[in-house]
Amino acid sequence: MAWLKIYQSIREHRKILDAADDLEIEPPHMIGLLTSFWLWALDNAPDGDVSNISARNIARASQWKGDADKLLEALISAGLLDRRDSETEQSTILIHDWEEYAGGLIQEREKERERSRARRAAAKKTTAGRPPDDQQTTAGRVDKSRVDKSRDNKDPLSAPEEQAPAAVSTEKADPTPYTRIMQLYNEICLSFPKIQKIDGARRKAVAARFKTYPDIQIFEQLFRKTEASDFMKGANDRNWSADFDWIIKATNMCKVLEGKYDNKGGPDNGGPENNGDRYRLTGFTRAGQ
Repeated sequence: MAWLKIYQSIREHRKILDAADDLEIEPPHMIGLLTSFWLWALDNAPDGDVSNISARNIARASQWKGDADKLLEALISAGLLDRRDSETEQSTILIHDWEEYAGGLIQEREKERERSRARRAAAKKTTAGRPPDDQQTTAGRVDKSRVDKSRDNKDPLSAPEEQAPAAVSTEKADPTPYTRIMQLYNEICLSFPKIQKIDGARRKAVAARFKTYPDIQIFEQLFRKTEASDFMKGANDRNWSADFDWIIKATNMCKVLEGKYDNKGGPDNGGPENNGDRYRLTGFTRAGQ
């Protein structure tokens, strides 16, 4: 995909305002006309020279529906097009500072042409010494010269990062059910702030916990224990309450699942039914048990 460099200052640039005044239109309309013209020029005047382009075609490229000559004169008068007159030759009309706006793309296109020529030369050199049968497509294998040819036929307007052959990913798909975990938390932990997404450091933490506890039911149990815990909802001497990021930390998740924050003297709506069961879950027993 082709791209252009457009500076923020174009909104109030003197040349834009002058051209807009000449055409009796608003500056945003003028910016749109100029941008449309620039995009057209990427394919039709890549060197920025529009000397042989008629005023009518420049108007069409700009999507200007008014007088074509008036548009051309406005662009020249404002300095958006540079007209260089010569006594012996036809006048030259160039897009002002075209190298600054589209130079990166033009250079990348030339580099890609060089890469394509080098690939074709390498392919010819490789196939020149092969027996005829070795140059054909065989079962389970594709002739390298055909692969090189397909690469050369890429869209020349592709952005630089799209020109290189795509690498084949060897990574396995992430099995972590991020969406389901977020839904369970928001549906169960009604006393806590809802979360809107799982990304960044939070995504890494959730993936790590799911690797340790690869069962969505464990996460459901975790959230039910959280919602049932008065302590985690702020009933403590610090007036502190938990949130999703705190719960999902490795040490904290383990403590919640083990019942450290369960209400004493009653079921926790997600784990053991009484304190005795909770003590057995953590590996300890009460006196006399």
